[in-house]
Amino acid sequence: EPSMMTIDNGSDITFTCSALGGPNNTFIWVRSDELDEIFESYIQPLLNTTPVDVSDIISELSDIILENGTTTLVIESINATLNGGSYECVVINEAGLGRNDTTLYVRPVITEQPIDVETEVDNIVILTCIADSFPAPEYQWEMRNRTSGEFEPIDGETDTTLVFDPIDYEDYGTYRCEVTTPTINE
Repeated sequence: EPSMMTIDNGSDITFTCSALGGPNNTFIWVRSDELDEIFESYIQPLLNTTPVDVSDIISELSDIILENGTTTLVIESINATLNGGSYECVVINEAGLGRNDTTLYVRPVITEQPIDVETEVDNIVILTCIADSFPAPEYQWEMRNRTSGEFEPIDGETDTTLVFDPIDYEDYGTYRCEVTTPTINE
């Protein structure tokens, strides 16, 4: 498997794992961060015995196992918040344990678009833009330049909301929310 994969929200993905060692390899799939939390305390001591007791290791990992006994992990209908992150294939046999991880990055998708607003001067106007990605998205609000027609970043406006408190005539225009995930460079 590659060390990272990039996918769209809503897509399906299959991770595949293989091992050269053996015999009697047991394949399990876990989230890397969950394995890291318990590895030194619970798993490492079990690896100091010969032969390694595979069932003891699986028992210690039982609460975090996503798949057991298969070389593939299938995740359907990816949700960036729930599914983005690192996954690990753990291969265990009586000789020891091997680990291979891959990180699943999920491209940003805007889940709440800003809406058109008609208002009067001195009112409070709030535009909202919400996106989902892994890692978490970064926001940049932009305003269309009335002369060039090009969108230009608004300094300091990097939140999910753009607030006009109060709105004035000079704020009239077209705005958009740009969402990026810097670690995804495509």
